[in-house]
Amino acid sequence: MLHRYVLAFLLLLTLGTAHGQTPTPASTGWVPFTLNRQDTARAVHELFKSRRGGGFGWLAFGGAGMAASIIPAQQSTSAGVWTPGVVIGSGLALLGTKKLIQFGWGRERRVLRDLAATGHLPAGVRRRLRGNFTPLHSTSSADNPLLTKGVAPDNASAPVVSLVQQQADARQDTLDAIQGYFNAKRLGGQLPILLALPGLGLMTGATKTGTSTSPYGQTQSSDPPAGQVAAGLLLMAGGVTYMFVHNAPYSDTKFRTLRDNYLAGNPLPPSVRTHLKPQHLAAGRKYRERMERKAARRR
Repeated sequence: MLHRYVLAFLLLLTLGTAHGQTPTPASTGWVPFTLNRQDTARAVHELFKSRRGGGFGWLAFGGAGMAASIIPAQQSTSAGVWTPGVVIGSGLALLGTKKLIQFGWGRERRVLRDLAATGHLPAGVRRRLRGNFTPLHSTSSADNPLLTKGVAPDNASAPVVSLVQQQADARQDTLDAIQGYFNAKRLGGQLPILLALPGLGLMTGATKTGTSTSPYGQTQSSDPPAGQVAAGLLLMAGGVTYMFVHNAPYSDTKFRTLRDNYLAGNPLPPSVRTHLKPQHLAAGRKYRERMERKAARRR
C-alpha cells in the first residue's frame, strides 16, 4: 500500500513542476508604455462587454427560476402564483435588466464617443476601470474600439504615434508572438503527462483472483502482477521524459535569452521566426495582459 502513496506523490510533484514552467511578468521583462485613449477605450469595451454578459446571465437565471416556480404551480391551480422562487427570480431578472440597460451597446458607444472627443469618462465608468479592467498598453496591431462604426472617425481617434513608439510596438508584438508560440509548445509538451494517469492505475490497480467462500459471493483481489506494474511504470516514465525533453527548448531561460538577443538587435532564429503565426500573437498578447492585470491587483 505504501508504494501507491509514493507514486501518487511523484505524480503530483511532476504536475506541479510542469505548471511551474509558466513564465511570470518578471521573467519576460516587458517594459511599461505610456497609455493613450485607445488603451482606455479597450478597457472600457472589455468592461461593458463583461457586464453585459453578466446581465444576460442574471436575466436568464432569474427567468428560469420563475418558470420553475410558476409552471408546476399552475398545473394544480389557476390562481396567481407568488412563491419565494418567483420573488427571488424576479429580483435576479431585474438585476440583469438593470445591468443590460446600464452597460448596453448604445451607452458604450456614447461613452467611447465622448472619450474620443474630450478624453473624459463618466465617474461611474472610470471608477470601475481597475482590477481585471485596468487600462493596459495595446500595440498598433491591437483592435481599436474607437474606430468602431458610429463611434469616431479615423482621423479623430487614431493616436499620434512617434517612430520610436512604432518600433517599440513592433518589438512588443514580436515578443508577444514568441510568448504565444512558447506557451503553445509547452502545452503540447505537457499533454503526454496524461499517460501517467493510466500508468498509475496499472501500478496500483488490484486484480481479481477468485470468489470468496462467503454467501455473498464477493471477489477477492490482490496486488497487481509485476508485468502490470512494469507497464504502468513505462507509461509514466515515458510521459514525464517526453515532457521534459520536449519543453527544454521552450523554457523560461531560453525565452529570456532569445528576448535579450532580440532586443539587442540580433535577428530571430529561423527555427522560431518561421513558426510565428497570427494566433500566437493574439494568444501572447492575451497572456501578457492577464499577467499584467494580475500584477496590478497585487500592488
